[in-house]
Amino acid sequence: MGRPSVILFICLLSLCLGSPAAAKTGFHDLQVNSALDVTTVTGVTLPSYFGPPDHYYAAFKMWPVVPGERYEATLTYDAGTDIGYATAWIDGDPSTREAQSFVGIGTGTGSRALKGKEEKFLFSVDPGSTSNVLYVLVRSHKPLHIRFAVTDSPSGVTNRSQDKWGYYYVKDFDADKNAPFLLKRGGIMTAAAGPASVSQPRLWGPFAFLTNSMRGTLMIVQFSDSQGIAWLNVEGTGIEEILNVAFSGGDVRFSRVVDCRFGRLQAVTQNFTGNLLPDGSIQGGYTSSDQPAAINPWQAQK
Repeated sequence: MGRPSVILFICLLSLCLGSPAAAKTGFHDLQVNSALDVTTVTGVTLPSYFGPPDHYYAAFKMWPVVPGERYEATLTYDAGTDIGYATAWIDGDPSTREAQSFVGIGTGTGSRALKGKEEKFLFSVDPGSTSNVLYVLVRSHKPLHIRFAVTDSPSGVTNRSQDKWGYYYVKDFDADKNAPFLLKRGGIMTAAAGPASVSQPRLWGPFAFLTNSMRGTLMIVQFSDSQGIAWLNVEGTGIEEILNVAFSGGDVRFSRVVDCRFGRLQAVTQNFTGNLLPDGSIQGGYTSSDQPAAINPWQAQK
């Protein structure tokens, strides 16, 4: 990766870690493992191909969604109001023309009164993603009060599951081949979790990254005592990865997926742990899902 891409990585993080922009009408931040109750509204600025301007909208910005996780989103409403609605799953801010919709689903609340009716959606994120943001746009032809939630701990439902009224209510985007979603346009979102003594984001690296099977360049931004985000460029492949990083005292942990991009027929998850050394370098070991008992060395040096 050349210097312009490194600068882009730093600029994206600066924008995310800086002062938040003013909220746009109808747009809602939704962090993974949380839920929001909203009502669709008019006056939302969107390109015309997402729907008529007199319809009602709610756009959810879900983050952080990363490779290696399986997610379950739940849309809850009171059925029986005969309101038509649709959902669109989008890479990038839908208020811009750069956004790209992966899939759209149209349906309605029906005429049968069912309080707390749910629709569930299962999905994952492509390992080639350079963004950790997925947008979901809900459109209705009348105001619709909804609750939208997302978790990285799926409940175990499948696309053959039925709700308590006997209706199929689960859409599995991975099974339908609409996912894993390849996210490129939404940027990188980060947030400190809980009290933090890291008052300003700290940049670790750039490092020369070395394992027993690969080498590359690694940069890490720590934005709280417990969280950060990394950029990894794998030498000789042209592949760049954005990874969530966990900090615990002087330890650092992150995971990555090695799949067909690297010539593997079956995807393997690598889990890295390391120690932050006084000279600013990192040393540790990693395991692979195909050989979980083996601990392999890795290092990141300036």
